[in-house]
Amino acid sequence: MTIPAPPDSPQSAGGSADANPWAPPGPGQGEGHGQGVPYWPPYGMPAPQPRNGLGVAAMVLGIVGAVLSLVIVLFWLSWLPALLAVIFGAIGLGHARKGLATNRAMALAGVILGVAGLLVSAGAGVFVVAHVQAVNEERRTEADAARARAEQLVAKQKERTEAENRRIEAEREKKAADERARRLSFGQSYTYEDGLKVTTAKPEPYVPDETVFEAPKNAEIIQVRITVANTGSKELSLYGSGSPFVRDAEGNLVFTLIDGSGRMKFLAGSLAPGQEATSLSAYALPNSAADPFSVEFNYGAGLQHKNVIWSGPPS
Repeated sequence: MTIPAPPDSPQSAGGSADANPWAPPGPGQGEGHGQGVPYWPPYGMPAPQPRNGLGVAAMVLGIVGAVLSLVIVLFWLSWLPALLAVIFGAIGLGHARKGLATNRAMALAGVILGVAGLLVSAGAGVFVVAHVQAVNEERRTEADAARARAEQLVAKQKERTEAENRRIEAEREKKAADERARRLSFGQSYTYEDGLKVTTAKPEPYVPDETVFEAPKNAEIIQVRITVANTGSKELSLYGSGSPFVRDAEGNLVFTLIDGSGRMKFLAGSLAPGQEATSLSAYALPNSAADPFSVEFNYGAGLQHKNVIWSGPPS
């Protein structure tokens, strides 16, 4: 097969038509003009394209990282583009040093912006973490203070409750003690807070006058003597205290036995300071329920009302 000669290529007069004009010259060829087949130098290799992509990417990512690092709410997103900018920029600078890239400035700018973005992002992260810790510490302090105040309020409320309970218990005990103090045996005395002193003597047998209608059968007739004295400094009213309540051993009321002897006396009116008065009344206690019987004296009105009860055998 014959390879066609390039257009306008010179042909040697004595050359063979089958000679390859593109073959390298043989020995002795090319030493003079017009001798042998002429020689053309090979075509030059095309220059490689600059590898500028990493530098451009580094600068773009550096700008993105730097911008994001300046936004408080987005700083946590800036570290990745900033880090990539540093990496790509470093590679781009390496390519520029080797002559493989022509945008060293862009790669360097990407590295600088990436480092700045990382620093700002790290600083912002430290600031946010410190701020969050400060806020949490402040909240913990406020919570501790609120808890301490609540505990103080609870403690104070507990103290008030305990004090109130102690007061109520003391009043209850005082009332119970006063109640016990007003449960007496015949012959004992009790003094009210306003100074009224009351005493019931031991019961004595009573012989009714003949004018009594008819003395109860199978009953023991006794007389009850109550003496009151005003030991205070103010006049005291005896309203409602004229006649005592007498009950037999079964708790039934025993009514006053009235005769015509005129010996019966009842308390009435009032007592001046230092004054004394006595009541005398007779009762017929059934023999089956005479021991013990009780005598109840009532004094005071409303919340100030208090009774004194004496109890014991009829003789």
